[in-house]
Amino acid sequence: MISPHVANRTFLIVGLGRSGCAAAALLRRHGAQVIGADDADLATLAARWEAAGLAGQAAGAFAELLTEQAWHRVEPALLHAVVLSPGVPPDHPGLARLRQAGLPVHGELEWSSRFFRGRTVAVTGTNGKSTVTAWIAHVLASTGCVSPALGNLGNPLANLADQLAEDAVPVIECSSFQLETIETFRPTVGVVLNLAPDHLDRYPNVAAYYAAKARLARQVAADGWFITWTECPAALAWPTSGSRRLFGDPDTGAVAWYADGWLRVQHAGRSHAVLPIADLSLQSPPNLMNALATAAAALPLVDDPAALVRGLSTFGGLAHRHELVGRVGGIRFVNDSKATNVHAVCAGLRGYPGPVVLIAGGSGKGEDYTPLRDVMGSVRHVVTIGREGPAIAAALAGAVPVSSAADLPAAVAQAAALAAGDATVLLSPACASFDMFRDYRQRGEVFAAAARALGAGKD
Repeated sequence: MISPHVANRTFLIVGLGRSGCAAAALLRRHGAQVIGADDADLATLAARWEAAGLAGQAAGAFAELLTEQAWHRVEPALLHAVVLSPGVPPDHPGLARLRQAGLPVHGELEWSSRFFRGRTVAVTGTNGKSTVTAWIAHVLASTGCVSPALGNLGNPLANLADQLAEDAVPVIECSSFQLETIETFRPTVGVVLNLAPDHLDRYPNVAAYYAAKARLARQVAADGWFITWTECPAALAWPTSGSRRLFGDPDTGAVAWYADGWLRVQHAGRSHAVLPIADLSLQSPPNLMNALATAAAALPLVDDPAALVRGLSTFGGLAHRHELVGRVGGIRFVNDSKATNVHAVCAGLRGYPGPVVLIAGGSGKGEDYTPLRDVMGSVRHVVTIGREGPAIAAALAGAVPVSSAADLPAAVAQAAALAAGDATVLLSPACASFDMFRDYRQRGEVFAAAARALGAGKD
């Protein structure tokens, strides 16, 4: 592994959350001088670091901290480069002068990838990224490969990039924000799961959001593979230097599909029955598609269809993504707090087995909620919460009964009463969580606690 030359050079890290602290620590380990910059004040930063378990890492990562507006006045001549955290938009006004001075501006993913020379898998898409990232890593690990799940999933590549052996295969969840600033990052396998409007509070339009995702297709290594869904026309049209492999519909060229109750793959010119659908460890409608993406992405690296079986059948799934948190009587409580956009909710509800009482709402991202009307077939009632509750109720008027609740515990209690002993109470918000919670994880935890308070258990 040949590390980039960073010793005795000064970097400005803008945005000091999990990604920024990890990037700073990586650069510091290799002799760089690191200045941390954030629009928050020192007290707010310290509280965030403590809450996220970053206080120890941050303490040794920064030679200097510039907070609030102070970093907007940093002298460009002092710097070698700027490392931008994904939560900071590229058009942040504090960056304009640095760009004008000719300083390169890249993200943690780009810099981290320069410290690892082995094969990587990069996964993006509007929904399912975290689950597929972890599932691919689980499949590869089941074959004996060292394959950590990293990136937007919660553990930045920077934490391990200079410590992994070259035969390791990290699987990296990539958000559109991270992809905006990649330049030399060239994954062996790049996966685009699906595309739907999202993050329109950051991007001026859907085309700009898709353009950020399209950077992954262009960056796939020339001897690598670009994986996408047969029903994703935008991604199908993107140019890529890798070999294109599809999952979904075998009639349009998929190498992973379902037929006759089996998950099947195309390998070495032959069709292989990998395992029965009933043996997949995750069974919700979105996860059946995630399993196909996982198989298509893993096969170029394991080179044996039989090696997929254990990983596809033993993966336990991730919290807050169609997670069964408990039952009481005939009511199931399912936490899908990670469904922060309309497309995710639609994918989860389409073909849902059995009746549902849906809890939706939160803080908005500029989306249109009317597509939800098309997937209300299994929904008995919708309980809305949060700032976007009224907008969701208006979009669903006449399609399904809707009521509101003051907070999430009240919504769970109301939904349980409406479930009448035979329905699933499903938290699938179609919104971000920041009007009421720290993040989607806290929202899911509150949902689970409210279900337990009603007597729900996993047995």
